[in-house]
Amino acid sequence: MSEELDQVFGQLVKRSWQRFDEERRAREIDDLLVGAVVVAMVAEGNSLIDLNSNGDHHHLRFEHPQGKQRVMFRLTHATGSLAAARTLGHYASVHMGYGERVQDTRTVWQALKSEIKSGFLDVGEPGVMTVDADLTTGYVYVQVELLLDLEPYFADDYTVRYPLLQQHLSAVRQALAKYLRGRLAAGAPGAAGAPA
Repeated sequence: MSEELDQVFGQLVKRSWQRFDEERRAREIDDLLVGAVVVAMVAEGNSLIDLNSNGDHHHLRFEHPQGKQRVMFRLTHATGSLAAARTLGHYASVHMGYGERVQDTRTVWQALKSEIKSGFLDVGEPGVMTVDADLTTGYVYVQVELLLDLEPYFADDYTVRYPLLQQHLSAVRQALAKYLRGRLAAGAPGAAGAPA
């Protein structure tokens, strides 16, 4: 009888640890992804120049030392409880922005201001690109919001799937850079269709 009860106790402890790990993963998977984004971006030669988090919203900003291009990344974990994660899966709202320094920010701002939104706005729809300018630093930015499943970026043992993460970061950054350069070319003084 004693051995049987020992086995039952061992099973209860094992299941308790499984529950504990499930709850911890639900609470902390966003923190793990933020760390993975830092590693992935630094591995591509970027410097982390700003990091801010209040526990719910994680803000990162990177700069490439040679070209001075900037990438902004904001993650808001949407399913931080075990019940939400089991119902909806682990997912987050991710805003990604790309910026380049321009010579004459004020002229570009005037040319684009009819479609520029202020500050990292939540436009409420994924995939919509918005443009903004920071007149004090000379950067023009474009951003997009995506709703991303977080599970594909991790193996069962919390190992990050870096090739997939880097591919997704690169794809979004490339799309933003192409859009921004197209808008800058269209909005440049003297460009066809640009305001005079």
